[in-house]
Formats: sequence, C-alpha cells, structure tokens
Amino acid sequence: MAAATRRAPVAWVLNFDAEEELAVPRRYQPTAAMLAVLARQRARLVEESARGRSFLAPGDLIVDERTPPGAAAGLEGRAWCPTPRAVGLLERAGATPRGVLDVDVLRRVNARPFAAELRERLEGPAFEKRIASDLDEALSLVARPAALGWLVRRTFGAAGRGRRRLAAGRVEGPDRAWLAASLARGPVVVEPWADVVEELTVCGAVTASGNVQVLTPGFQLTTRQGAWTRTDAADPNHLGRADDSTVLAACNEVGRALAAAGYRGPFGIDAFRHRPAPGAAPHLNVLSEINARLTMDRIESVGSDNR
Repeated sequence: MAAATRRAPVAWVLNFDAEEELAVPRRYQPTAAMLAVLARQRARLVEESARGRSFLAPGDLIVDERTPPGAAAGLEGRAWCPTPRAVGLLERAGATPRGVLDVDVLRRVNARPFAAELRERLEGPAFEKRIASDLDEALSLVARPAALGWLVRRTFGAAGRGRRRLAAGRVEGPDRAWLAASLARGPVVVEPWADVVEELTVCGAVTASGNVQVLTPGFQLTTRQGAWTRTDAADPNHLGRADDSTVLAACNEVGRALAAAGYRGPFGIDAFRHRPAPGAAPHLNVLSEINARLTMDRIESVGSDNR
C-alpha cells in the first residue's frame, strides 16, 4: 500500500475562544484568564498530535499574539474558526489565510438559536428547544414544571461555557442576574435538563462547491460542565442501525443548512441519548449543538476543499 502523502506545513491559529469573539466580534480581546485557558487547550492538542490524533502535522506552526511578524511567510494559514481576529493574526505572521468567511455568516451559523430552529425539522423523537429574546419570556419558560430543571444556553458558547442549569420555578439572585446578562448578549435557548446516558458526535464539511461530506459517528466524553475530554470511534453494532442512520441524516441536513447560509468548511454536530423519565428507555436527541468550525472530535479535515 502506498504511503500517504504528507501535506506542506500550515500556520494555525487555534482560537478555541472563537465563540467568545463571535459574541462581540468588533471589540473582543481575550482576558489573561482566557489566554491561560487557550494555552492549556493548545498544549492538549499538541499532545494529541504526537499520538497521531489531531489535524496538526509535523512542521506546522502555531500562531498567536507572541508570533513575530513575518514568521509564517509563505505558509498557508488556517484557523480553528476563521474569525476576524484569527485571520488578522495569520496575516500579521505573513501566512496566507484560507477559508476566510464573512463574520456575519460565522455568527449566524454558530449561534445556538440557529441549531434550535433546525432541530425542529429533524427526524427522531422530539426534544424541546425554546428561544427567549427578553427576560420576561425567559422567566416564563423556566417557571414551567421540569423534573430535572432547565438548561439555559447563551447565543454563543463552547466547552461548557455560556450555559447554566436552573431549577424550575421562580428565578432570583445570581441566577436571575446571569440570565439578564446573557440576554444582553442575545437570545438564549431554554431546554429541559437531560439525564444523558451517552453522547454522540459527527464531523462533516461543506466543500467550496457547497457539497456536504460526513464522517462516521463517534462517542464523546465530556466533563460535567460540558467540556470535551475524549472521542472514541462508534461501534455500529453498539450504536444501532436506526440511530446511526438518523444521526447521519441529521448531520447531512445540518450541512445543507450551513451551505444555504453561506458557510464553507468543517463542522460538527453533537447529539445524545437520554432518559426522558427515571427508568425509561433512552431516547435519542439527534441534535444538541452545531459547531461550524473545527472540533476536537476531528482527526483531520474532510475533503480536499478543506485540507
């Protein structure tokens, strides 16, 4: 068997804070605490790369605020998510950015209401996601009975950031303040807190020509706060033929919606199995989130248009 062709080195901006920037794209500056978080996440990805489990390759250059101007001259530039700040860092380093998109497109497809609206059209058991645009509407939604309470998600968030579990009923104190602050940034998505028994993920890509490519599903492990820790290949026999086809169909539908919105590049969707009631058989929520960017679940980008 012929050896795989090694690609040319690439300059990368690993802006894992992309959602934070998309919330306020024209005035975002990472805090010292966020920069420390980013440094730890980059180190983790480099470790995964050493094991052959990363889209990074030998010879790639990681670009950040400390990279000298011109240090990446002659290299193709890519980003975790091609936000304006990431593209600016690549250009300052002398790289030629690839996959640059209008920031308004990035904001639209990474906003959680985009996923919530799309979820209503997908096959499989229903899973309620309601969008609230003001405080009165949000308070009314979380006041309704819910056995495990409610999960409220800000418009933008990732790795467990931008979400909060609220008890059903009247919201006061810090929870109310968090809710009000979240709505100042944009609509929030309110959904039942789920008793998750298994998390699934699928990676795909929208090519430059608008075609959708999809990988096989994987099982995802996350922290209690929702931050990624590991992804394992899904055994089709364990996943089940029906769930496998439903999740893949959802990923294709998401890809088509992303293409229609003007997005091009890699993406991933998260799904999960959960118990709707104690002792009940697990149900599949076929779409929890859309990540219109690279994800930690991806070994490498899909398709020549995205490599």
